[in-house]
Amino acid sequence: MEIEVEQVDQDAVIQLYGRLDMNTSPDLRRTALKLYNKSKSLNLTIDFANVSYIDTSGLATLIEILLTSKEQGARLTLSGLNEKVRYLLDVNGLTEFFRIEALARQKLSA
Repeated sequence: MEIEVEQVDQDAVIQLYGRLDMNTSPDLRRTALKLYNKSKSLNLTIDFANVSYIDTSGLATLIEILLTSKEQGARLTLSGLNEKVRYLLDVNGLTEFFRIEALARQKLSA
């Protein structure tokens, strides 16, 4: 999985490419926690437009990031969810806990 980060002031977008699974979810966790804790981001969007697969460890990572956002008084948004990712959130009863945008996030600097 590839991770790209764009940050402008207190807004940040994490763009994911590939599979979010047991092997790659620690990278997402580190990236998001760094944005919340060191960069003091208040609005974090994770863009799933280019994610082909997510497993339960990826879901666990999203929950951990969500809990951290609440602790920091920040907001977490998931965007660009494909059918597979959306289904996994739905079937596990997690959809209502996340702020979800249908479309992938535009570039912050645009």
